[in-house]
Amino acid sequence: MTMASPAVDVPAPRAFVVPARFRVLAGALLVQMILGTVYGYSIFWQPLEAELGLSPAATTYAFAVCILAFAVTMVPAGHLQDRVGPRIPALVGGGLMGLGFLLASAMQSPTVLYLAHAALCGGVCVVLLLLCHAWFGPAMRERHSVARHLPAGIIVSVAIAGLLLGQQYVGQLGELDQLLLLWGTVGLLAGAGIGFAYVCPIAALVKWFPNSKGLMAGVAVAGFGLGAFVFSHKTWGFSAENVLHQYGVLHTFALHGLICLIGIGVGAALLRNPGASDTVTATANKRTATDDAGSTWRQTLRRPAFYVLWAMFFSGSMAGLMVIGILKPFAGEQLVSAAGASGGTVDTAALLAEGAAAVGWLAIFNAVGRVVWGLVSDRVGRTPAFVAMFLLQAATMLALGLLNTEVSLAVGASLVGFNYGGCFALFPSATADLFGAKNLGSNYGWVFTSYGIAGVVGIAVGNLAHEVTGSYFAAFTIAAGLCLVSAALALALRRMSAASAVTA
Repeated sequence: MTMASPAVDVPAPRAFVVPARFRVLAGALLVQMILGTVYGYSIFWQPLEAELGLSPAATTYAFAVCILAFAVTMVPAGHLQDRVGPRIPALVGGGLMGLGFLLASAMQSPTVLYLAHAALCGGVCVVLLLLCHAWFGPAMRERHSVARHLPAGIIVSVAIAGLLLGQQYVGQLGELDQLLLLWGTVGLLAGAGIGFAYVCPIAALVKWFPNSKGLMAGVAVAGFGLGAFVFSHKTWGFSAENVLHQYGVLHTFALHGLICLIGIGVGAALLRNPGASDTVTATANKRTATDDAGSTWRQTLRRPAFYVLWAMFFSGSMAGLMVIGILKPFAGEQLVSAAGASGGTVDTAALLAEGAAAVGWLAIFNAVGRVVWGLVSDRVGRTPAFVAMFLLQAATMLALGLLNTEVSLAVGASLVGFNYGGCFALFPSATADLFGAKNLGSNYGWVFTSYGIAGVVGIAVGNLAHEVTGSYFAAFTIAAGLCLVSAALALALRRMSAASAVTA
């Protein structure tokens, strides 16, 4: 009689599970790529003129409003991110950005114009109520007979005024109605959405990869730079440029709004901060005390290092945004001028099209620079990376006025984008180094306000220099000088950081 052989337990095959930190990385890249489409908004201006008769000079202010709203919103968004984590602010950002484009797609609807007008009146009412509370708060708490009725009076007054003004003006102002809606949606709402979502992937990745802050910040924001290229480049069949030609600007707004809602929503769902049981990196024991504690935003604003870092970010942002704002006409003018000087026949339209190719090179190297400079700063230190980046950008800005061939302009634009992109890897990681990773959202939000101001100043200086002198060389020289100053400030910042570490 034969005995049965003992049963052997065969282990079930283990399912492959993507590590949590790489799921966060994937979500960060998806969110940043969609947010980065802001750099491609210039493709909308000519279709808005052709289809709706809107002035290109006026529509471009939507971009300026968007950049300002982006920078200003970063401050409260950073505070919210530090309190509740990255997921909720990113979801709010995707909702605001998507809503902005969906409303813009219906800018010819009288109903949407009335709703926008009501929202404007509501915003005015909120501001008045806040001022009322600040001025008369104590009297209200004491139940003063007049003061306690002020809020109700303000609400009723604004509601009546809004109704009367709406009947009088909404739909009667022609182009101005649609322009105001464009500024409020693609500008204000979309910019606020970008501001809410932008810092969340960076703050999350810095916590998951504490020993590679520069690289991870660079990888996160590389998606931002790459998003503009994918969004606007004609070689991609699904790019907004091709959708515009097939379906028109309003349908493109609607499609982009849906992509913002769905895409950022999916990416936000993947974002989270590491928990106590998570392994954030193989060398997590090297985390510093600054990463675990860090400065609150109030403490940060009292430290001189914050203002040095703010000034440096202003210089780097101004140089890059100045060139981004004027690169297409500047490159075209350089090629036309060189062709005219050679004495040959000048095909202005063809040369302007060749100059526009420089914009694509800037977008590509904007993304590349974010990763490379982040990696370099992790290897050699923040200060050497800052100094090298600012010196290279200063030299590039001084050389731009001498470039007059398609190849040289492409190289110049690539270097500008490469160094400009580096700012968005170095400054968040330097903020984490100086003030800690715990409150990075709020601290970097305050540092980032320099970006909004630099965008307005850079474009204004470039346009003014061209009007006064007939060229952009004076503006490039100013930007180069500021970059040289920032290289010196980086050295000063290292000494300040060393001194504070000794006294801590």
